Amino acid sequence: MVKKMKIMKRNLFLLLPLFALIVLGEACSTKNDPIPAPTPPFGTFSGTFKLLVRKANSSAYDTVKKDPLFSVTLRQPNLFTVTRSTSTIHALSRGSFQYNGQLIGFTDSTYVPGPQPLTRLIGVYQVGVNATRLQFIRPNNNSTQDSVWFYDLYKAAN
Repeated sequence: MVKKMKIMKRNLFLLLPLFALIVLGEACSTKNDPIPAPTPPFGTFSGTFKLLVRKANSSAYDTVKKDPLFSVTLRQPNLFTVTRSTSTIHALSRGSFQYNGQLIGFTDSTYVPGPQPLTRLIGVYQVGVNATRLQFIRPNNNSTQDSVWFYDLYKAAN
């Protein structure tokens, strides 16, 4: 009986360091917690829309069209409405949007296929956002010129 107790104590003392290593290894291991999806920038944003065209033989851009009255509202569940615009430059529209922190994509529910006399908020844009500012840009694929659509907006209301 005494011999059995000695063997059990010895086994226990051999297992304790192993158990300590397991606990220490688990405590020090990196966690693979899922990264939460970024929150879309909800609210009303007002500012300027510009159509920029690259100058010939240069890396600089000229402003071809400018709408200083542009305003868009982004609200839950991921819906947008262009609420104000210069009527000869940008169309008032509404629809849905998707946001992943780097890109924002707009689907205009008022879009009708065919020639578009006004610019529409449609397609996928690179986005930059902070607490008070929203900027997004994308190439103008409807033109043979090297041009981009650029929105520079400030938060006007929640």
